[in-house]
Amino acid sequence: MEDGEEDEEELDEFDPYLFIKNLPNLSSVVPTFRPVLLPKQTRSCPPISLVLDLDETLVHSTLEPCDEVDFTFPVHFNEEEHTVYVRCRPHLHEFMERVSRLFEIIIFTASQSIYAEQLLNVLDPKRKLFRHRVYRDSCVFFDGNYLKDLSVLGRDLSRVIIVDNSPQAFGFQVENGVPIESWFNDPSDKELLHLLPFLESLIGAEDVRPMIAKKFNLKEKIDAAVASPEYPAEAGDPFER
Repeated sequence: MEDGEEDEEELDEFDPYLFIKNLPNLSSVVPTFRPVLLPKQTRSCPPISLVLDLDETLVHSTLEPCDEVDFTFPVHFNEEEHTVYVRCRPHLHEFMERVSRLFEIIIFTASQSIYAEQLLNVLDPKRKLFRHRVYRDSCVFFDGNYLKDLSVLGRDLSRVIIVDNSPQAFGFQVENGVPIESWFNDPSDKELLHLLPFLESLIGAEDVRPMIAKKFNLKEKIDAAVASPEYPAEAGDPFER
């Protein structure tokens, strides 16, 4: 959830690829043994897991009253009652209907569960789209950012895809990461539709990572990232602090 143009400007100053370039090895920031979060896949479950970020990837939420929202809901935060105003990214429902038939869908958000759980209950009240929901408490907090270590999900990483508007979020498993432009309120946005053909091309792949690497060349962007004198941690929101 973002609070306005100031946050967007701060986001623009942050270089996620430079951040990833400077990340230590995962083993140095997490315990050697951690229990996996999710139950094993059932036989009826699609073999490839599609991990989706929430805020600025699928929806945009704000505490500021605004017009043309898709829905609102109350949330109790910092000992106060707030109203959350939510806009859904264009073509979200079509996107979710299609990918939920092809993949095991896992929501993995750095937002707090007190907010994200309620939002997801509106988007998927019958729990037919999102098989699993993973929140901030399962992230790795490092250098001001909440990172999503995919290995904690307990899935074969050769068959895991993560779509996130913040590339640093999947910095520990760049080869699994599909970046998407951040979305705030552009009604003409078609990024979710544009992503579908590529995701569908991964169906049946023994290992999705080489195909993702060829498509997005993220390692080249990381190698090319150059340090500036100082860069800020990514701007957050009330539910990601």
